[in-house]
Amino acid sequence: MSTSSKNVTLIMVASLIVVGAIAWWLTRPSYGEISHTGYDYAMALYSACNGKSTAKVQQISTMIDEAESAGELTLQEKAWLQGIARQALDGDWNSANSAVRRLMEEQTRDADLLPKID
Repeated sequence: MSTSSKNVTLIMVASLIVVGAIAWWLTRPSYGEISHTGYDYAMALYSACNGKSTAKVQQISTMIDEAESAGELTLQEKAWLQGIARQALDGDWNSANSAVRRLMEEQTRDADLLPKID
């Protein structure tokens, strides 16, 4: 095998690895599992972001802090939700809306199989 064909093969393999890594990076989940309470706050944020309501986002942000202090949310859930709220409060409504939608979409799970009924 000549040097040029080895180089071409090496470049093709490297390209496939890079493309595979990019595909993996783009399809990996951004968020983990959240509680029902966390999901409720995510839905509230989604509604507030859709309406571009700074006042509602501020109120939800305060409620998220209180829920974490009361043990109703984990620190991780609080961080995710507050990060989204911060985007909205910074005026980046589209990014906040996309982020909260992605968080909620990543919560979907396959249903458990039902037992056979004869």
